[in-house]
Amino acid sequence: MKAIVQPVIGPPEVLEMRDLPDPRPPERDQLLVRVRACGVCYHDLLVREGIYRHLVNMPLVPGHEIAGDVVAIGPEVGRMCVGDRVTSTNRETCGQCDLCRTGQEGICPNQHFFGHNGPGGYAGYALLRENALSVVPTSISAEQACVLSCAVGTELHAIRDVGQVRAGETVLVTGAGGGLGIHGVQVGRVCGAFVIGLTSSAAKADAIRAAGADEVVVFERGRRFDDLIRSLAPAGVDVVCDNVGEPVFDSCFRTLAFGGRYVFVGQLNDRRISFNPAWPLLRNTQLRGSNSSTRKELDEVIKLTTAGRIRPVLDAVLPLAEAAEAHRRVAAADVTGRIVLVP
Repeated sequence: MKAIVQPVIGPPEVLEMRDLPDPRPPERDQLLVRVRACGVCYHDLLVREGIYRHLVNMPLVPGHEIAGDVVAIGPEVGRMCVGDRVTSTNRETCGQCDLCRTGQEGICPNQHFFGHNGPGGYAGYALLRENALSVVPTSISAEQACVLSCAVGTELHAIRDVGQVRAGETVLVTGAGGGLGIHGVQVGRVCGAFVIGLTSSAAKADAIRAAGADEVVVFERGRRFDDLIRSLAPAGVDVVCDNVGEPVFDSCFRTLAFGGRYVFVGQLNDRRISFNPAWPLLRNTQLRGSNSSTRKELDEVIKLTTAGRIRPVLDAVLPLAEAAEAHRRVAAADVTGRIVLVP
């Protein structure tokens, strides 16, 4: 099969198209999936650049946003059949540890993250365990389906479940024009919040509003912008869904309301942040981390998308051979929504 291989850490040019052996026949609860589409997440860039190294084994096939068709199943597969259209979470988990059994499989200590310590979706085929997959209706294309877990489900997990947003509260979504953020705006609206989208690109403002933002703040990189947000939310922001991290933390942290929750979803560099501990102490604010969605949340996102309440936003669909170009475009923030690769 054709696949993109990353042999070493480096610039986009290290991504090579290679001929690899087809995966072995599925065993136990595995399914062989013909990949029809794979999303390009900023996380893929952090792995390629060596900023993210946890559980990363090279050489690797990148990609954790996989959608396709089941072409073969193992003997212990119980929910799915050959021919099913499926999409994946971004990792396989053991399903047996205390964390998995209590719905916290995103932090399973036995996980295999696609494109890290297991082959990813920048390929013609993927061998995946059943607990990483959900069936997708025909009303959702493969290109849309591949982004539902990471780009949408991650934001659902962060805003609704970790941020515990309530109807009528104010949510600030950073990186609101990107692959995560533009779906976070939609999730905030689904949760009944007043949504403020934050972006450094004026060209993306209309798309962010179209996604459902009540207000859009365009800021200049390297300058504080908390006064702009405070002008829209004088009492402060109840939940910050931060998909960017260090570059926006200082200003966003200053906008938290009393009792507000700051949810870290993304970190686009390896620089540290700092703050005065008296600030969360006196204002009773909380800093929380949020990783990716569970399969239950993926199933919920599929239902929301089928009902038209969530609309996957795709910037471009490119052939697999253009993976390096996709990485360059994502790095340049020249993307509204997700770029998707198709074999």
